[in-house]
Amino acid sequence: MTRSKYLAFLLALPLAASTVRIIQTNSAGDDVSVIDPATNKVVGTIKGIEVNHGATAAPDGSHYYISNEERSTLDVVDTRTLEVIRRVPLSGHPNNVSISKDGRRVYVGIAVPPGAVDVVDTASLEKVKSIPVKGPVHNTYVTPDGNYVVSGSIPSHVITVIDQKTEEPVWSLQMDLGIRPMAFLANPDGSTKWIFVQLSGFNGFAVVDFATHKEINRIKLPELPPGKAPFREGGNESHGMAVTSDGKTLVVNSRLNTAIYFYSLPDLKVIGSTEVGRSPDWVTLTPDGRTAYVANAASNSVSVVDIPSMKELTRIPVGEVPKRNVTAVLPADWRPSAPPEPTHVASILDYETYKKMVEPIFYTKRAGHARCVACHSAANNAFRLQPLPEGATWTDEQSHMNFESVKRLVNASNPEKSRLLLHPLAHEAGGDDFHSGGRQFLSKNDPDWKAMASWAGVQE
Repeated sequence: MTRSKYLAFLLALPLAASTVRIIQTNSAGDDVSVIDPATNKVVGTIKGIEVNHGATAAPDGSHYYISNEERSTLDVVDTRTLEVIRRVPLSGHPNNVSISKDGRRVYVGIAVPPGAVDVVDTASLEKVKSIPVKGPVHNTYVTPDGNYVVSGSIPSHVITVIDQKTEEPVWSLQMDLGIRPMAFLANPDGSTKWIFVQLSGFNGFAVVDFATHKEINRIKLPELPPGKAPFREGGNESHGMAVTSDGKTLVVNSRLNTAIYFYSLPDLKVIGSTEVGRSPDWVTLTPDGRTAYVANAASNSVSVVDIPSMKELTRIPVGEVPKRNVTAVLPADWRPSAPPEPTHVASILDYETYKKMVEPIFYTKRAGHARCVACHSAANNAFRLQPLPEGATWTDEQSHMNFESVKRLVNASNPEKSRLLLHPLAHEAGGDDFHSGGRQFLSKNDPDWKAMASWAGVQE
């Protein structure tokens, strides 16, 4: 499809079809599937996030935030282009993530001892704090009223409740089994009434009263009917649950039973079940609470279940071992960006040439000038370099992060107009009017400028 036809297609879509997305991570893959619930089709793929775990979305629809287990980073994705625009280094190996109601903070569970919840500021895209908790963290949540952040630890069996404003723990609860997924029921005034807690080795869930900090009930899921064998491969017996937006139904996964169950609220009576794919591992609901999207880890699919009728509508093929998923609500006028036109330049922007010929320019001292890294490692703009250790060069991981940042400064269709080349070039030589880092290159004959130009695809 040509660019003009693609744009015409986008404009012809009804706005409602583009306001909600289901973000499905694929834990054994290097991509994340983006599902449109209006069509129940995968309409986009976020690439280059190996061993992706948790996901959340900015309330304003600008970014997705995905934990990257391979790099121990929080990867920031532009919702329109589905490109990773920043990788935020974390204090350790991450698991699941959540976001504050105002979108200013992302909370990342750190799944290695001694255990912490990392706090990422979404304005600066930096980790600004690590909140110590009791034990490595599996999942984090923000309560429905936005007042608290809740983390759960499998090894320590501890739920930790953190005040969202002070970002300090305010109470914790030690349980007898590891803490798995959680869900929340609100009081009529919006405050948190109960925490539903799935537990290691238990095919069911516990109910914790938020006000008294005590377990008040434990419910075992129904037994399998005669002739149906349990599915015992991988994962916890029961993993993934959610409360509908009207607060009347609790949806609970059972990997063991290859099914999801529906409980009425607040009386917690089982009202039905639906068979889904093998190893249901997570569930997210549409904003109206009418449709459940169940990640089937052993089937590489997502089951779409109509909650009122408790029937499976379809299964959507996705990537390798899908687990965590989240519902993203985007602005009514949101549109995806058209894919860029393919050009020969894309193949020229190779990493090895960049690292050998271009990257040294950014840390080499030029007479009378500050080094590029001195400003751009602290900059909050399109050109962001990783901090440079004193007396050393960047690691390969840091160089890859720099490479992703620098690539965005290259104009693929017209390399000579690349911001990378024009912004630091003297105005008299054809550069921009002003560069806060000074005129690093007085002429296009400067060897360093020519090295960057060659890498960007400028033909001699």
